[in-house]
Amino acid sequence: MLYLTTEGPDRERGRQHGRAFGGEVIARSLEHARWGEARPPEQRDAAEAMWAWLEDHQRWLAEEIRGIAEGADIPLEAARHLSCCSAIWQFGECTTLGFCESDRGPVLAKTFDIGDQRDVYVLHRVIPQSGYRHLRINWAGNAWAPTGINEAGLAVGGSSTPAVPDQDAYAMPFHMTLNPVLRECATTSDAIALLEAMNLAGRGHNYGILDEHGDGAVVEKAGDRQAVVRAERDVICGTNHYTTEPFADIPRPESDATKSSLARLAWMRETFIEADPQPELTFQALIGALRHDEGDGRLCRRGFLGGHTHYAMAYVCRERAMWVADGYPCDNPFVKHTV
Repeated sequence: MLYLTTEGPDRERGRQHGRAFGGEVIARSLEHARWGEARPPEQRDAAEAMWAWLEDHQRWLAEEIRGIAEGADIPLEAARHLSCCSAIWQFGECTTLGFCESDRGPVLAKTFDIGDQRDVYVLHRVIPQSGYRHLRINWAGNAWAPTGINEAGLAVGGSSTPAVPDQDAYAMPFHMTLNPVLRECATTSDAIALLEAMNLAGRGHNYGILDEHGDGAVVEKAGDRQAVVRAERDVICGTNHYTTEPFADIPRPESDATKSSLARLAWMRETFIEADPQPELTFQALIGALRHDEGDGRLCRRGFLGGHTHYAMAYVCRERAMWVADGYPCDNPFVKHTV
């Protein structure tokens, strides 16, 4: 895991980011993002539409990406590609699990079940000129925010899901969606409302959201569709498939990824929601779940069904803190970082 703090106006923060990792590190990110490979016209058109949406609706993110290009001395088109590329191909198989109440208050966990890109992941402390300061995870050179926590005690984490058909590419690139949530929202209800106001471009996400008051939900979102799954017995959990009526038409392909997604969700539900008696919901129980590495529903995957859980995070909302396992969580310690 790489580390970065940026502070100030958005374009200047981007320059700080670009200067910190310009050269070999961002070159690795561009290789992982398949920069330079020929792209079909429909993908190029989609990328242009996503950029136009950012310029029109979240211009501060476009400014941050411009700053990254300037700081790293790479073409703006390359920096844009780094932030939008994940919208056009399958990316990761992650898990979110949260307890609305525990011995440490509300706690949320997320895994990163990813490929060989682990050498470019950054734990990024963002101190914006306006909005909440927060921690987020991104690649060196891009403006993703698939997970994070802010100074208001709002923790979020996404698990990628299939795209919906016939979507409009003039929308938020899906891996950047949680940026405005972390920057602007203090509560789960704020986050749900903000997400409802945006359409997604590319793939979808199941977002686990938990605030310091113990309000938790999973938001299933893709294209112009959104559904909210409320906590059951003070537990929220999500993987990489949809469970709600608005997404009933989205097929679940026969694949190892689908098998793992179904099994992980079933294990979390059986262990923490359906168990009678319900186990005590504690921070250590959450860490234990991240370290679970047995059976089809294991959350720590060392190649099982093609997945590698290279990182895991656990958030304590009221402490404005996250614990990070740098490597397989079943083998590595969790280290504390604060907003």
